[in-house]
Amino acid sequence: MKKSILLSLLLLSFILGIYGCGNKNVAQDVKIKSEFFTTAKGLPGNSITALSYFGRELWAGTKSGLARHDGVQWQVHVKKNTNVLGSEIIEALYVGEDAIYVATDNGVCKYNGNNWASVLTGSRARSVAAKQGEVAMATAHGVDTSSGAGTVTYSKETAGLVNDEVNVVSYDSTGRLWAGTNAGMGVLSGSAFQNFTGPAKQIVGNSLVDVPPSPPNCQLSGNNILCIIKFKGLLAIGTTSGLTISDMSNQWSSFTAAHSDFVQKAGNIVQEQVSGNSPMPGNTVKALTGVSDSILFIGTNKGLAVKKDNTWLDVSKHFSEISGKSITALAAQNDELWVGTQEGLYHFTGISALTAQNSEPAK
Repeated sequence: MKKSILLSLLLLSFILGIYGCGNKNVAQDVKIKSEFFTTAKGLPGNSITALSYFGRELWAGTKSGLARHDGVQWQVHVKKNTNVLGSEIIEALYVGEDAIYVATDNGVCKYNGNNWASVLTGSRARSVAAKQGEVAMATAHGVDTSSGAGTVTYSKETAGLVNDEVNVVSYDSTGRLWAGTNAGMGVLSGSAFQNFTGPAKQIVGNSLVDVPPSPPNCQLSGNNILCIIKFKGLLAIGTTSGLTISDMSNQWSSFTAAHSDFVQKAGNIVQEQVSGNSPMPGNTVKALTGVSDSILFIGTNKGLAVKKDNTWLDVSKHFSEISGKSITALAAQNDELWVGTQEGLYHFTGISALTAQNSEPAK
């Protein structure tokens, strides 16, 4: 009898080992490894401003120079050894068809895998994008474009841009040029911009006035645009007030974190806590990167969020090192995720096991 009971227990244990027990969340078994890089491990600076893959190398922009990682070590580029760098304050990186473009506090340069070349000198470029020989740069006076024969400037005065303080430029999947400013965004059509601003609130005296969107169906989550990337044939737009994914026509999906907002009560303007519609930890979306047209990594001022199709992945257990940190840059490829902060650079490996799981449905 005892032998029979023992055999039954062993059989039950074997079955449970195959099929699992208790409907455990598979994501709990995900093991993501991390490594932290600072100047002590080869970076030129700890404040990370931009990240991008070019070929098989990870490129990192900092406020003290540029570095690229070949999987083993860092190679640093500063003005001393790369004289086309107008400044060691790196503002942004962009990978075009055959080169990586580097926007700095004093100009833009590019590297094609063999040689460096200057693109723009004498002006701070906050962002850069390229398409079929055309280079676009975001500046404090509008958008500069260059095709190798001089520079054309598109501004509020010359092209009707909603605001001259341009934070980011990006080409969409159809090749149209977008500019994200401190007061909305616009798409270049011919020689002029068509502008988009989402609904907003404005304090006028003792009153809180609703400012309607333009065009009327525009549902941008905020008008201070920080980043724009192509995602699923749409645009993913990071603002200081949340994330919007849109075709900029009829399809609008906006996501926010819990935040405080101004409301009017009994003749007074007060701030109240407002619940968000997503598990994003913060509303200031500073960095975005997509993987396999399904996964969107969202870097906010208070940590990381990951959206997979119509679900949000639970990342709290797997990225504790960056919980609550202000994320300044992101890059992902295959099984790796790089996360830039003001204190250094995090490298996570093993992320594919996590992103293969489903979690909380997106609202």
